[in-house]
Amino acid sequence: MEGVEYIYDEHGRIKGVIIPPELWEKVKAELFEPSKYRGIYRGRKNLGKSLRELREEWERDF
Repeated sequence: MEGVEYIYDEHGRIKGVIIPPELWEKVKAELFEPSKYRGIYRGRKNLGKSLRELREEWERDF
């Protein structure tokens, strides 16, 4: 890729990569964003509280 630079350690293994800002913006736009996939809990302000309430529904004393 044009403009990408690799940083190697003393054993020749890649330890880091430097990429141009334009390429980073393109890659960053394609990264996974978990908040888009929270389903019915997407709009909840306190997700932890909602999950605790859901768990309480399923706990039973048998």
